[in-house]
Amino acid sequence: MRKEIKDPNALFDAAEKKRGASKFLEAIPIYLEAKKLAPKDSELKAACSASLGDTYRMAGAFVKAVKCYKEAHRLSVILGDEMRGLDALVGLGLSLRALGSIKEAIAVFDGALAGYRKAKDEAGTAFTLWARAGALRIKGDLNGALGGFAEARGIFKRLRDQSGVGYCLTGLGGASRVAGFPKESGKHYAEANKLFTKHKDAFGVAYSYCGVANSLRMQGDFKASLAYFKKAKTQYKRIGDKVSYAYTLWGEGSSLLMLGKAELASEDFKEAARLFRETKDRRGLIYCELSRGQMQFKKNASKAAELVNKAFKEARSIGLGVEIAYAKEVLETMTRNPGALPLNLA
Repeated sequence: MRKEIKDPNALFDAAEKKRGASKFLEAIPIYLEAKKLAPKDSELKAACSASLGDTYRMAGAFVKAVKCYKEAHRLSVILGDEMRGLDALVGLGLSLRALGSIKEAIAVFDGALAGYRKAKDEAGTAFTLWARAGALRIKGDLNGALGGFAEARGIFKRLRDQSGVGYCLTGLGGASRVAGFPKESGKHYAEANKLFTKHKDAFGVAYSYCGVANSLRMQGDFKASLAYFKKAKTQYKRIGDKVSYAYTLWGEGSSLLMLGKAELASEDFKEAARLFRETKDRRGLIYCELSRGQMQFKKNASKAAELVNKAFKEARSIGLGVEIAYAKEVLETMTRNPGALPLNLA
């Protein structure tokens, strides 16, 4: 099919269809071909760069996504396309967030949010509030995250954007779980799953399955959580999202560990860590270090403490409030109440 299409605009449209169907790995080479054929400093080249950024990000290739978003923003400034430039900034912020550059990501979101509000663009404002809330959650500002997701959800409801509402529900689900409200988290994710299933959003379905699994895990229903982790893994494999698949493996491994199936859990943590290293996801690696540390404790307490200390220092270096707290909790448990290990981290 690609050989028959020589028009870069037609190639771009074909790639957009692939991306719309969550076929990210198939869309990338088509976008690249369209971008190569597009005129220099053209609107089409800017559109290709922006869409490539989105597609790389969804596939977990965040370093490549950052490069594409910066290029899209540069071209948008040249072309005087303010809205595409703001969209590129939000994508850049999401990619930086995924790479662990939380402070930088929040600063980028703040700039984009100011631009959208000035332009009275409600859709852009809502999406940026959602993205920023996710960064606040990682930073450890759970109240700020919950407030941001709720505000974004209200705007999306007003705009009748069901997809936006769904992703705000997943955001509320994640922040609620970390804040210690797993049942409420599960309700948010289940509601989101209904919306995503109705609108055939493959990524949203996978994400909400994983969320339901984690809420069950935090309620102690480890066996039930495994069924949902399996559903999420199947969806993520089909999409080609390595990072989300890795987090799903970590969640599944955590449930297996709590069930006493250490060998199977170890396999999940090992594969998750490999994918996190491949995608340069520092936060994901911290979770794997915390889990490995807990598993090592009975065999070698000093080695276990070394792993958890490493995770603590890494979390502190990039300002991950939640993960800093988890590392401290694990270290304290190792010292004062080792019989309570392993801890079921949210």
